[in-house]
Amino acid sequence: MGEADWLMTILTREYGLVRAIAKGARKATARIGGRIELLVVNDLQLYKGRNLDQIFQADCLRSFRGLSAELSRLAAAQYLAEAVLLEATEGQPQEILFDLLLLHLERLAEATVEQLPARLVHGIYQLLTISGVAPEVYSCTVSHRPISAEAASFSIEGGGLVALECSAVQDMSLRRLDLQQVGALQLLAAEDLPTVSLEWSVLWMGIERLLRRYLEFHFDRTIHSADLLDLCFETPSAAMGVPHL
Repeated sequence: MGEADWLMTILTREYGLVRAIAKGARKATARIGGRIELLVVNDLQLYKGRNLDQIFQADCLRSFRGLSAELSRLAAAQYLAEAVLLEATEGQPQEILFDLLLLHLERLAEATVEQLPARLVHGIYQLLTISGVAPEVYSCTVSHRPISAEAASFSIEGGGLVALECSAVQDMSLRRLDLQQVGALQLLAAEDLPTVSLEWSVLWMGIERLLRRYLEFHFDRTIHSADLLDLCFETPSAAMGVPHL
């Protein structure tokens, strides 16, 4: 592999994750270079290699131009894509995961800056859902009592909400959530968020930190793109009322 080559990890509907080399793609004169940017849907033709495939043709089918409008928007998209790659597997169809990523990239591209935290958090929760590890947000994971319009605790290890009366007797790390935070978590299970909730940016930033820890715990991996997201939305917690989760 030469200095001008580009090693890529590609999510496909038909074959899951594919790792391939784009020869000479880093050269300024490379015809293929501009067609294999990040977060773009391409029709690719590849040579099957012994260890790695090689891309020899790429035709752009869909791009999300709005993602490059602000650094915060791009950071959110990279975060979501990195999380999707944790779930994706090689050699198996990934239609649901592929379509989920496209749907939420489109929503991130169209959202206002204030709506980005809500759109990102919803995408992460939906990813956890199709992965089979979404946290329980409607009932206590200990007593199985329904939880509605009330404060509760959240257990990353236990897999979701814990009713307050069960919190004191549990030998696990718990994070206390108020009524608004519990309500926001419960909204995430729907196919889309209510329009009014998209503007709750401060609340969603707190929920994002909680789900980030949950996701990293269950996949046993660190979301490196989250560092850039934190810089983009860095605001004194006390001034904005961001909960310490």
